[in-house]
Amino acid sequence: MLLAGSVGLDAVLARLAALRPVFHSEADFQQAFAWEVRMQDPTVRVRLETRPAPGMRLDLLLTSDDGLQRSAVELKYLTRLWTGESAGERFELKDQGAQDIRAHDVVKDIVRVEKFVAAMPGSNGAVICVGNDPSYWNAPTHGRPTNADAFRLHEGVVLQGTRAWGPLTGLGTSRGRAKPLTLVGTYRMAWSDYSALPGPRGVFRTLVVEVAGC
Repeated sequence: MLLAGSVGLDAVLARLAALRPVFHSEADFQQAFAWEVRMQDPTVRVRLETRPAPGMRLDLLLTSDDGLQRSAVELKYLTRLWTGESAGERFELKDQGAQDIRAHDVVKDIVRVEKFVAAMPGSNGAVICVGNDPSYWNAPTHGRPTNADAFRLHEGVVLQGTRAWGPLTGLGTSRGRAKPLTLVGTYRMAWSDYSALPGPRGVFRTLVVEVAGC
């Protein structure tokens, strides 16, 4: 996939994995990703936390120099507790928890990018997750249905159609997120290795969901 018509997404992630195997926060991830895009093509216009249309917010909007090609990028950093060093720099990652809510928000990001791509000729987009929490890429072992099944992101899951919470979802979970999410496309979840650092939960993986243009 090319970002803004010129920068290979795979190349950006490969370079980031080499230079930044771990991030302090989601904001740190966003800034590093944007910086690497500019390093690979200084002519790309990079905008963080932009609002390209009424009621629409994007983590990252990339636009070609001639303004004809655009890429919407949403980034998620999904972490468990990890403390360590990388290249002499200390990192203390939080145990975020609330995996069901965070997974819901990933699906919501896909819907957001789909809407952008549908409204903007010459555009594409991607939702990119990096994290060290295996519960996102490993299927539950208990085998029981849950209220968050529609938002599972583990390896091999296919996301399509309307996704909604189960009927017994508590108000604390669904508050602000009760509206069903309807996907236009079909997306199979496929996680890839990102980096490996010492200690428990030092393995980081990435999920890329590409939204093609019309």
